[in-house]
Amino acid sequence: MNADQAVKKLIKKLQDPSQMVRIRAATQLGSMGHDAKPSVPALIELLQNGTIHDRKRAALTLGEIGPAAQEAVPALFAAMDDEDDTLSDMAEEALERVDLIDEAEAA
Repeated sequence: MNADQAVKKLIKKLQDPSQMVRIRAATQLGSMGHDAKPSVPALIELLQNGTIHDRKRAALTLGEIGPAAQEAVPALFAAMDDEDDTLSDMAEEALERVDLIDEAEAA
């Protein structure tokens, strides 16, 4: 199975009813880095509408994808204002990894 096929399969798993399946899929996508770019829209959806655990994992995964996840910047900025401090911090870290803000600006 090539990377494109693996990404397509993992994108489908992001909508699985089982939270563990969704978390594992997001984790695998994060480990693929730039190759997981096609999953960014699905991860944005998870970041905006998933459970708090899904949202945290989506933020982390988008950061792991790095600059290829630039399309997620508006959703990550919105997540920085979330009432959940951990999610807010994870969104900020993801933005740093996408290289769009630096630590001085975030402080």
